Amino acid sequence: MKNVILALFSIALVLMLAGCGPKAKITSSWVDPSQKSYAANDILVLGMSRSEPVLKLWENVFVDLFTKTDIRTMASYKVIGNVPDPDREIIEAAIKKTGASSVLITHMVDSKSETQTYPGSVHFLPGGFYGGMYGYYGHTYQAVYTPPSNLTRTVVRLETNLYDVATAGLIWSAQSEAINPKLLRTDFERIAGLLLADMKKNGVVR
Repeated sequence: MKNVILALFSIALVLMLAGCGPKAKITSSWVDPSQKSYAANDILVLGMSRSEPVLKLWENVFVDLFTKTDIRTMASYKVIGNVPDPDREIIEAAIKKTGASSVLITHMVDSKSETQTYPGSVHFLPGGFYGGMYGYYGHTYQAVYTPPSNLTRTVVRLETNLYDVATAGLIWSAQSEAINPKLLRTDFERIAGLLLADMKKNGVVR
């Protein structure tokens, strides 16, 4: 019986951990109706983070994704270095130096931890599960108790905006959400891939 309970507990634990893994989604997006055929190219990718490794990884992931679609893209840190909050003068200097016609800026809106409580429960298993065929006589059941548990997750929300250099106008904007991100390349690829797909869907990149 103990072996069965341990097996059931192991299965439940695997399912729980799988459900708590890093996830990402686009929560909302917007495109200027008059710019649905914008076809952005020569894009300067600008990430805003006080962590230099995070900033570089984010920009590199975006550049790699765009390059695979034959869109010329440049990482801003290679031009201006690690500037957490670049002002207009710095951004304009980077645009002039790279010849960018579009600028893609991503910043974090907020990051917070959320805790959800799951009540305990009792599950009944047929006694025959333990005692073979004859265990079913008398309709015997074994009770398995699951104690209450708390699940804490970290939710990071980002905003990404695409601007046209010629007019300084906002072409496209999206808000994204990542759950329990570990700041690994795979996390960034997941988010950036969703953003690129949304840009393609809205026609602002080809």
